[in-house]
Amino acid sequence: MDTTLVVFLIVVLQVVIIFGFVIVERRDPNATLAWILGVVLLPVIGGLFYLVIGLRRKVKRSKKGERVAVRMREVYHRWQVARKARGEGMERLPARTRGLVDLGTTAAGSYACAGNAVGLLIDGAHTYAAMRAAIEDATDHVHIEFYIIQPDESGRALRDVLVQKARAGVEVRVLCDGLGSYRLPNDFWKPLTDAGGKAAVFAPVRIAPMFRRRDHVNFRNHRKIVIADGRVGLTGGINIGREYLGLDPDIGQWRDTHVRIEGPAVLGMQQIFLEDWLHSTDELLDDGRYFPAPVADAPGDATVQVIGSGPDRPWAVIHHLHFLAIAQAHRRVWITTPYFVPDRVLQTALVTAALRGVDVRLLVPKKSDSRLVDWASRFYYPELLEAGVRIYEYGAGFLHAKTMVIDEWLATIGSSNMDIRSFQLNYEINAFAYDEAAARALMQQFGADLLLAREIGPTWHMNLSYPRRVLHAFAGLLSPLL
Repeated sequence: MDTTLVVFLIVVLQVVIIFGFVIVERRDPNATLAWILGVVLLPVIGGLFYLVIGLRRKVKRSKKGERVAVRMREVYHRWQVARKARGEGMERLPARTRGLVDLGTTAAGSYACAGNAVGLLIDGAHTYAAMRAAIEDATDHVHIEFYIIQPDESGRALRDVLVQKARAGVEVRVLCDGLGSYRLPNDFWKPLTDAGGKAAVFAPVRIAPMFRRRDHVNFRNHRKIVIADGRVGLTGGINIGREYLGLDPDIGQWRDTHVRIEGPAVLGMQQIFLEDWLHSTDELLDDGRYFPAPVADAPGDATVQVIGSGPDRPWAVIHHLHFLAIAQAHRRVWITTPYFVPDRVLQTALVTAALRGVDVRLLVPKKSDSRLVDWASRFYYPELLEAGVRIYEYGAGFLHAKTMVIDEWLATIGSSNMDIRSFQLNYEINAFAYDEAAARALMQQFGADLLLAREIGPTWHMNLSYPRRVLHAFAGLLSPLL
């Protein structure tokens, strides 16, 4: 083929992608510029890369899914009427709590519920034991959802206990992400389905329909959910695999955090699972048995709101809640995240909090499983350090916990990293606990983790070599694409 014609076709392709997709999509201007640069500097490859992982069009939610939301609203309103009759209505919440609760309700359709017991779970062994106990105690149904389920001893142990419950007549449903759990063999869940349970894959990775909105390869389900009878739920950062027990020699010690919730807030997890199940199987589950009424004797006194976010929702709700919570901090903002790639809004929120005297601390791994993300994270250090943010790098293994604690007021634990991908692209879930005991427990664990971390000095960036600065700056330029 004539070289001139090839060049012409490449230019046409670049123009079509840039003006037909990149510019017209609603995204941060920095991300738009980064994609334009990638398409121009990497002809053909940059364009194809954009079409595969760069498209940000929203996924249309099924109209049938509204029936799940309606069922949730019915249960919540009945619960609210009962609490108001006892003088325990949500209007008694502090003003800053009401602001976040209202934001979560309006933007995500999620309700805050009082009367919950919240328990912090540290690392894999502790979390797996709590998961197993919840599953074994279930009498009606068990709903499981993970980004990663490995076909190793941990994955088989989960499958085996689910098989036992299915044989005992308990409804069992398992949902895993098509990309995160790609190692699972096709027959892995056969023992479960033979026992009467059900298993499905969220957004299977297929070449032919890759560009369909529903199955877009870039929209991954990063959630981790275990629900027993709609009354006990677990979520956080831990998937299913031997690496989460620290048994992978290539990774080493794995530091993570999960949370166990018992009470009416678990219905928020249930709503998210049932919507994901409907999306993946087209099976609508809106029977009242999946939304049990709260018991008369509340298991705890924590107010909890479970928030789901993803490309099927109009707002990046978890991102907005983080921003508003940081803006309302009085004394401290302590954040643990394995991937720190914030947008300008969150970077400004952290800087502003530090400048007004709030104790802002950021704990990240010294080395994550992505060197590019590590370099991009360090691009943001200088401004934070200059504002007074204290940054620590955890050195006793891979830090994978995703938590934030503000004052003795709010503790949030979930699947969402402090990065653009989690806030804008992935399907995520976070539990926001407005509870002093939960906040103090998270503060205590944060302090324990700091003992295994090294603080980055306030003049750290001044001693970097020029090549290192360029590397960080280049990775920061690519951060909207990570």
